[in-house]
Amino acid sequence: MIYAFLIFASLLMAIISGLFSMAGGLVLIGLYAFFLSVPATIVLHGVTQTFSNGARVWIYRSHIKWSVLLPYSIAAITVLMVFWFISFVPTTGLLFLLIGTIPIIALSLPKTLHLDVQKKPIAVLCGLVVKTAQMLLGVAGPLFDVFYVNSRLTRQEILGTKAITQTLGHIIKVSYYGALLVAMEILNWLFPAVTIAALLGNALAAKFVEKMIDTQFRMAGRYLIFLIGVVFLIKGRYELWR
Repeated sequence: MIYAFLIFASLLMAIISGLFSMAGGLVLIGLYAFFLSVPATIVLHGVTQTFSNGARVWIYRSHIKWSVLLPYSIAAITVLMVFWFISFVPTTGLLFLLIGTIPIIALSLPKTLHLDVQKKPIAVLCGLVVKTAQMLLGVAGPLFDVFYVNSRLTRQEILGTKAITQTLGHIIKVSYYGALLVAMEILNWLFPAVTIAALLGNALAAKFVEKMIDTQFRMAGRYLIFLIGVVFLIKGRYELWR
């Protein structure tokens, strides 16, 4: 029943991510963490989100802004090298605390920062901040949005460009935590199952994206991720105090 729940959660969160390019991955890693160890959670989440974001790369391939990718990638690989050196793995309590805090911080940042990811220095900063968050807690969608909210990209360009940078990020994350994961308690068939669920969820979501307008797209997920942040923040404090 647990594995069936994880597969259904992967499908539902892929639909949410496919609609808003946010929130789905944040909720999914929290759900995984209720049942699995931190390395297993991050590896399974990374595999699911690699294919989920990979599906959006294909769907919105003609809208991708490739100029963002190179500076982001350089920064992301630099962060990976640092983590390989320190070999850090968060506890379950710290994981929940971080995934609860990050979205609240992201929503609290003033828009006057003008963090436009289309500018190369900002794309490098995005790579450093987002990749560090991904390595610490496995997900960084709300932080990603801080760098896109002031851009002039359309919803399709945001979906496609974020998807390819997120796909790269999840591959890097899986390579790090997969090597650290000694006791794999996940059934082998669960990986293809959540992959299929992620692909199906994005295909379904793409049908609804065209019915939205850019303003709805940018605002719809903000209240959702704030609520999610509060829930996981409470869970993290409980795990650390018990």
